[in-house]
Amino acid sequence: MRIVSVPCLKDNFAYLVICETTRRAAVVDPGEAAPVEAAVAAAGVELVAVWATHHHADHVGGTLELVAAHAGLAVVGFAGDRARIPGITHEVVAGDEVALGDVRAQVIENPGHTSGAISFFVDGAAVFTGDTMFGAGCGRLFEGTPAQMAASMARLAALPPATKVYFGHEYTASNLRFAAAVEPDNAAITARAAAIVDGVATTPSTIADERATNPFVRSAEPGVIAAAIARDAAIDPADPAAVLGAIRRWKDVF
Repeated sequence: MRIVSVPCLKDNFAYLVICETTRRAAVVDPGEAAPVEAAVAAAGVELVAVWATHHHADHVGGTLELVAAHAGLAVVGFAGDRARIPGITHEVVAGDEVALGDVRAQVIENPGHTSGAISFFVDGAAVFTGDTMFGAGCGRLFEGTPAQMAASMARLAALPPATKVYFGHEYTASNLRFAAAVEPDNAAITARAAAIVDGVATTPSTIADERATNPFVRSAEPGVIAAAIARDAAIDPADPAAVLGAIRRWKDVF
């Protein structure tokens, strides 16, 4: 398997997932078609599928143009979003497996950012998280609840530490500034922020990185709990969902 990051729009990432045996590729979250087509041509592969993590236009906006250009293109999305994923041909739910030649992707349901958000866990080595888990952050709760997002982040954080995390937007630098405000004494956050180079993409991170620096994964950590209580003294500090909710509300106005 080979993975190619494809910058799209302002700060989005699409990704080509390539089966080296068959030279076939799937694209995760094609926010627009032209950069994807350029990446497919450069890689010398055949595009056979779209894998959509959620329905937002900046993640699926290029889908129908790709469908028109590639006969028989499969479009994979969450079954509950069949009316919101353009051109959907394959409806999936948690635990389903998607095949791309020798490559296998397991579907993980991640409601929170949207009600139908999913991730693709590929060959036990990489996970495509869309707008659920970012580098040091999580997506806004447009359709889901703090409890759903807390469960979704915990589900992703339980993947093997070396798993590479391919997220949907280049937000890592700003997310780390917020993470430092939440946990100012966290040396891992300081080190991760210092390693960022202007103009260089931060994708992928790893599950280990997120466990160490992502406040929305770290809802049970004393420093994160203290920061949440400082924002909302009424929350239950023993409830990770309440802690995440307080931190997310703070991030929304940070």
